[in-house]
Amino acid sequence: MVARGGAMSPHSGLGSTHDALVNRLISGEIEGYELGDVHEYNLSNNPVKRLWRRWFSSPKKVNNLEAVNDIVHITDQEQGGLVPINGKSVVTVHDLFHLFPSKRDGIKIGDQKPPFVRRKDLAKIKNGLSRASLLICVSKNTQQECEMRFPGVSTAWIPHAINIEEYSIKTERPSWFNEGCNLLIVGSEEPRKRVDFAVQVCGGMDVTLHKIGAESSEKSKKELCSLASEVNCNLNWIGAIEQNEMIAALQHANALLFPSVAEGFGLPPLEAYAAGTVALVADAPAHNEIPLEHHILPHDDLEMWRTAITELKDESSDVKSRAEEFSIQKWAVRLKQAYNSLF
Repeated sequence: MVARGGAMSPHSGLGSTHDALVNRLISGEIEGYELGDVHEYNLSNNPVKRLWRRWFSSPKKVNNLEAVNDIVHITDQEQGGLVPINGKSVVTVHDLFHLFPSKRDGIKIGDQKPPFVRRKDLAKIKNGLSRASLLICVSKNTQQECEMRFPGVSTAWIPHAINIEEYSIKTERPSWFNEGCNLLIVGSEEPRKRVDFAVQVCGGMDVTLHKIGAESSEKSKKELCSLASEVNCNLNWIGAIEQNEMIAALQHANALLFPSVAEGFGLPPLEAYAAGTVALVADAPAHNEIPLEHHILPHDDLEMWRTAITELKDESSDVKSRAEEFSIQKWAVRLKQAYNSLF
């Protein structure tokens, strides 16, 4: 049984990983296991109804369905309250940012002062994770933290997988690319993503920095565009794009910049590698588990980032080989082994 709370868009991070698990179970990619039930519900705008489903009706339904399924697999840690009282239960833990807020390099990660209802919700989530049979962690960093936070609960490291072949399709160079060096930064403008650092890195350099991803707010966009003007960075604000256009951008870019100081996994560097493109990544968890060692840079050294950009070269063969370590086939083998460990 695959379970979550409110249904999320398949274009979101948590939504896509949930749908991927469901579809891979249906298609038989996880040898020896098949899909039983799927528990989810449509999100409501009524806060009382949402809370009732989250705290009472959904946990009750999952408990009832547990009896007719060998394993209950909850697809993200925020739904830890769904962990049944009995039976074999698995929770995929993407990160613990919101369960255990912290600061990294002065940047707040997670809500430092959650309101009363959220504190009660967090307690239910943590209690659920504490009684799970197995926590599947998408990074080694998260696995280490889970072992510290939830002693006695078994863990397994199973990184996200991508369809490698999807990134090898033939594409045209994006029309919005300029002549010369084209760099990408992908994601929101959350402080931990440090888009401002990438802008400062590119300031005064003969490069174009393309910012891809739906903006968090008009205010954040305005502030970053203003910063780009101040430091003489040629910033091209693209916003959200379709997957095929994203693949084209990754294939034809000179490099992806990923200066984030906190990620549950960090998918863009892996996607860049699968497309045959270098990803320059800040030395911070958990995305520093993905790249080749010489692509991992100090998070705060502008000059080292600039030097790395000026020394970019074609490494398509090496980065594609590294991306193969995160294939769906290897993910399926790891998940089968994790499920088997429950028996």
